[in-house]
Amino acid sequence: MALDLHQFRDLPNLGPRDIGVLPPHVTAKMRLGEPAVKVVREWRGISQEELADRSGVAITQIARAERHMDTSPAVMRCLARALRVRDELLLN
Repeated sequence: MALDLHQFRDLPNLGPRDIGVLPPHVTAKMRLGEPAVKVVREWRGISQEELADRSGVAITQIARAERHMDTSPAVMRCLARALRVRDELLLN
């Protein structure tokens, strides 16, 4: 049975990527105030363009998120899933 888009978006963001912890150097950067989107993207070794392709989010929105500018929760959820981290990591 295939899921439609609304059912897919409502699924909990859990899976094998949820190991519970990030490497210490990643969490240290976030504690120092660096944007989580940028830190995790760099840790994953992907460019903004690749993240845009994976997430369906415009590069301009990714750049806004990486500068701590207002970004909608829906966009942040898309980015979290593309970066393979829990939604809460980027929404907090």
